[in-house]
Amino acid sequence: MHIQEPATHEPETPLAVQDSQSFPEPELLQKGQKDLSPENLDACQSSQAALQMALIASGLGLWDWNLVTDKTYYDPQWKSIVGYEVDEIDNDYQSFEQLVHPQDLPRIRQILHDYLQGSTPVFEVEFRMLTKSGEWKWILACGKVFQWDEFGKPIRMAGTHKDITQDKAMSTTGCAYATQQYQLFEQLQTEIAQRQSSEDQIKEKSQQLEITLDELKYSQKQLLQNQKMANLGQLVADMANEINNPVSFIYGNLHPASQYAEDLIRIIELYQHYYPTPAPVIALHLQRLDLGFVKTDFLKLLWSMRAGSERVKEIVFALRNFSSSDEGQMKKVNLHEGLDSVLRILQHRLKEKPDRARIEVIKNFGELPLIECYPGDLNQVFMNILTNAIDALEEKMKYDYSFTPKILINTEIVSSHLSLVNSNEPWVNDKRLGKKQKVIIRIFDNGKGILLHIQKHIFEPFFTTKPVGKGKGLGLSISREIIVEKHQGKLKCNSQLGQGTELVIEMNTTARQYTAIRKHASF
Repeated sequence: MHIQEPATHEPETPLAVQDSQSFPEPELLQKGQKDLSPENLDACQSSQAALQMALIASGLGLWDWNLVTDKTYYDPQWKSIVGYEVDEIDNDYQSFEQLVHPQDLPRIRQILHDYLQGSTPVFEVEFRMLTKSGEWKWILACGKVFQWDEFGKPIRMAGTHKDITQDKAMSTTGCAYATQQYQLFEQLQTEIAQRQSSEDQIKEKSQQLEITLDELKYSQKQLLQNQKMANLGQLVADMANEINNPVSFIYGNLHPASQYAEDLIRIIELYQHYYPTPAPVIALHLQRLDLGFVKTDFLKLLWSMRAGSERVKEIVFALRNFSSSDEGQMKKVNLHEGLDSVLRILQHRLKEKPDRARIEVIKNFGELPLIECYPGDLNQVFMNILTNAIDALEEKMKYDYSFTPKILINTEIVSSHLSLVNSNEPWVNDKRLGKKQKVIIRIFDNGKGILLHIQKHIFEPFFTTKPVGKGKGLGLSISREIIVEKHQGKLKCNSQLGQGTELVIEMNTTARQYTAIRKHASF
């Protein structure tokens, strides 16, 4: 397979090309399957055998591809998935491509090319492979680059294959598999930690594998979270459309209904004026009806319904704007509209409640140009930050009844060289980029603040100080990835205990290519 020259990376410690495989040879694995007891294997073999046993138990086949030599190691479990013995498939990349369905091969090459160019964070693809018996099996392949040369070019890539034929037939969503892989990664990580060798070479390989597994685990968890958010967004959009139709009908008919009511009341008043003495039956009904109150209250009722319908339409508009504003494409948008949409969705948490005061939102919006971004992702960032701010304010109101909760949102434009967020990256004046501007978004709450030692961890995946079941520790982690990686911006937290917390977002008004952003990423 011909691969176009991949995007370069700058790992923290450049690794030289190694000729030896990071995984056991087939003969060792065959021997290990017969006798894997610790007394018959050295430390390295024991660790490798335990890894192989875990992979076999989970149904995963392991592959390790040298992108320089095109040599590829396939473990026995990988070969058994397609019905072959260990010595029946050569350890090179061509052996894999020869078994792939011709209709799926171009897609695999394109997805692999996009991953190596840095357009996607992880290599993941589903395709069909021909088994020894002549049947086609559906395979899910996952992998990541784990070794680069001194120039930052990827040279080693490893991953797994899993038979998902039954899952395809049952049309499962894949969530069960993601959970299974997460548990497998935890198990593998524990096994590796228990079997670390004192030898430097074994320790280095174990550390590399541990890092790769951690990143795969986080990627799988994040993919699962993104899938849940995508499904939730689609559900919200569908519900918004379903609500919008009857509400629009009611809203559109309230005005003529009010006009009809006024006309009927006017006719009744004319009858009362020209026929002041009605028949006894009519007089009895008028006395029971309290016509004066009905005439006044009926119009008020119609106008209240009109105001309620307008509020529902605003919420529907906000939900539709939040859930399907970008459709996965970058576009120029007004960030203030996104902030207003999120605030409308959170209005039920901001208003006054029986046990607490209303949360006041103070907006100080500057004059911003249209910002080139992924609007849906930015709305998710605003939602995560504002939700955390509301949680902090509610926590403080539990023990301080005189507290006046406030959220301040400030936006402004600054010159590109004036960074308000501290960073270790030097500013480079590239004349080819022309004159640039940056937008600064500050979201401040006067809650109880965050302790200094906790501030260091708030952007880490799965870190949370909230009670079990209320937070999963992914909100700020995903927000940082959206701002830093997808938009090449900056996200910083400023907080003082007892004073409050401020999240500062800094972004360019025009975006650079995502591949240029991934150039400095570490897999």
